[in-house]
Amino acid sequence: MTDQPFGSAGKFWVLSLGWLPAGIVVVSLSRGVAPPITPETLFMLPTALMSLAITAPCGLPLALAFRKIWRMGSTRAAWTTFAILAPLTSFAALFAGLLGPIAIAVYAAVLSVPAWIVYAVVRRRSAR
Repeated sequence: MTDQPFGSAGKFWVLSLGWLPAGIVVVSLSRGVAPPITPETLFMLPTALMSLAITAPCGLPLALAFRKIWRMGSTRAAWTTFAILAPLTSFAALFAGLLGPIAIAVYAAVLSVPAWIVYAVVRRRSAR
């Protein structure tokens, strides 16, 4: 088992900053929100990507909790926690985006709390 999820620190940081914007795109596409591809929508694409870039640091609390759980040696708990909370966070961030970037950050931080609780439990069990 490696000390870093995904093999290296660089990969971890890229993925930890990219998972929430990617999750928002997946959730919006799964809901059928994708506009038709026209010259106007292609013109708006850079603006849409910039707005998604704002959400990138909002995914860090959950990603860091995942990393901490992983480092405690409980990879199964790390993946299970992330598999449950990441879709919920992506869905909540999509709707919090209607309220603004601060709401996205608050929702993402609040929804990462269960992962930090899992980390505390795993750490406490390993200390015994």
